[in-house]
Amino acid sequence: MIVTMKKVAIVCLDVDRDRTLARLRALGVLHVTPVQAPAGGDVDAARKTLESVRAALALLPPADDALPTGLTDEATLALADTVHALVARRRDLDQQIGQLVVARQAQAPFGDFDPDQARVLRDHGVRLRLYQFPTKGPVPAVPAGASLTVLGTTAGTTSAVLVGPEAATLAAREVALPEQSLRSLDEEIDAGRRECAGLEVELANLTPTRPALQALATRLEDELQLLEARAGMGSRARLAWITGFCPEPAISAVEAAAAHGQWALSVTTPSAHDQVPTQLASKPWVRQIHAVLDMIGITPGYGEPDVSPVFLLFLVLFAAMLIGDAGYGALILLGTWFARRKWRQAPAQPFHLLRSVGIATMAWGTLTGTWFALPHLPAALDALRLEWLAGSDKLLTTRHVMLLCFFLGAAHITLAHLWAAARCGRRPAALAQLGWIATTWCMFFVAKTMVLGDAFPAWMLPVTIAGIAAIVLFMTPPRQLKDEWFNHVMLPLNLVSNFVDVVSYLRLFAVGTAGVAVAAAFNGMAAKVGAGGGMGLVGAALIAVFGHTLNLVLCAMGVLVHGVRLNTLEFSAHLGLQWSGVPYRPLRQRAGGQPAAATATTNRRTNGLGGM
Repeated sequence: MIVTMKKVAIVCLDVDRDRTLARLRALGVLHVTPVQAPAGGDVDAARKTLESVRAALALLPPADDALPTGLTDEATLALADTVHALVARRRDLDQQIGQLVVARQAQAPFGDFDPDQARVLRDHGVRLRLYQFPTKGPVPAVPAGASLTVLGTTAGTTSAVLVGPEAATLAAREVALPEQSLRSLDEEIDAGRRECAGLEVELANLTPTRPALQALATRLEDELQLLEARAGMGSRARLAWITGFCPEPAISAVEAAAAHGQWALSVTTPSAHDQVPTQLASKPWVRQIHAVLDMIGITPGYGEPDVSPVFLLFLVLFAAMLIGDAGYGALILLGTWFARRKWRQAPAQPFHLLRSVGIATMAWGTLTGTWFALPHLPAALDALRLEWLAGSDKLLTTRHVMLLCFFLGAAHITLAHLWAAARCGRRPAALAQLGWIATTWCMFFVAKTMVLGDAFPAWMLPVTIAGIAAIVLFMTPPRQLKDEWFNHVMLPLNLVSNFVDVVSYLRLFAVGTAGVAVAAAFNGMAAKVGAGGGMGLVGAALIAVFGHTLNLVLCAMGVLVHGVRLNTLEFSAHLGLQWSGVPYRPLRQRAGGQPAAATATTNRRTNGLGGM
């Protein structure tokens, strides 16, 4: 559910501004909305410093071992400086090495020689010129008193050197004399690569400092939030005020703080024009889906429904069908267990979600009889197969899975319209939602007819006509018809889009089947390589491990692309959910210690850190 918010305005004496903010941060419940745009030297400097620390964190690889905490903010900021300097130097070296490699490739056909000696010859009246001309065709005429030596042929181009008097030239493309020899280029390239390797080692040695950088970033975020809240306050004469939103259950704490601090307090219900932040208060078993919402950066609007439970259930089901292999589900569970033991301090929600996906994938793979795409299963596993999904007739099985995909699509979309109808209450618009449900199931039967060859039921035609009539009559209130008439013009396209949405759930079958086919192909390759025994078995094992690892990565990408899409686009569009929310971020202090030290350092470093 979405927590009810109240709009809060607090007025205090301007001299008590900092004390008021400190008290509000200690409460940790007020989502601040600035009265004016927060800006100024301190705010800008804090933003730059925070961006620099975040960038240093992004540049460092993950750390398995952490240095003992206790580094000062000065030392940690110096670490960030070092990271930026190392990465900047590596970037410059990569560019220089690239230029040297290009120069070497252009010079390589002429071999290794000392350009300085060629310049000495020129001073004595002998000119050395480099030429390239097509191999097919006549050799250019050599001027009198000159000598042409062919050095080699590469990709249909002949490289040659002409030695002779200053005026001697060839009717061919002349290549400028290089500035240095191939040996010198090779030495510079090797030196640059050695330095790059040394920089990589230095960066790797800094990875254990990530916890210190992360802790500093958290403190800087807290301090920046406080600085922005202060700069965003309104003021006039000797008064200052701050506005924001507070969860309704926490209003009593704000009222008590206002009485203690002698603030003037206003608590009102937000209007339709306010941009109210969204705080999700889900049950423990639902919170695991918040990891996905945070990862893709979406939040339902304050006035929109919280679809977290439905999102979770269908995402887990879709993930199971997209991955489709019980063996992969077992690997997901095992990997989640090891990862959780290794990173005990990490948030628990992603691990809970992976565990749910692993269990569901094992269940789906067991029902379809798919274990690492093996053609033959032990009798105990084979007995668990569901004949309707994994029968001996492949075409019949395919038909059933496709039918299930169409049914899931229609059911998913139906749930969205039922939810939308319930939100309409007793308004006529609810009848339009019921009309959309009728047309959705019409599209289900149309998909069955077009894809599976089933006959379209005669009774569905009057139901569809009644559904379209309900949409036309009730989709737009009469008083809004003048402004929203285009909805009726777009109705035919929306009906076609409804059909496309139902059919789009067929991706569950397509991606899942493709994954099984890829796994089976690698199994076949491994079986052929290992048929001879000996080292062939080692090769077969490597092929199998590589193939299934690659396929598992592709399956994960499929879940992120297709499983998430069906919830955030198809389902949400039919529900009318636009994910337009602003996350609830109250003014609070998350980091421990004395964050004022971070602020002092930020104020001193007004130009940010190196590399920014």
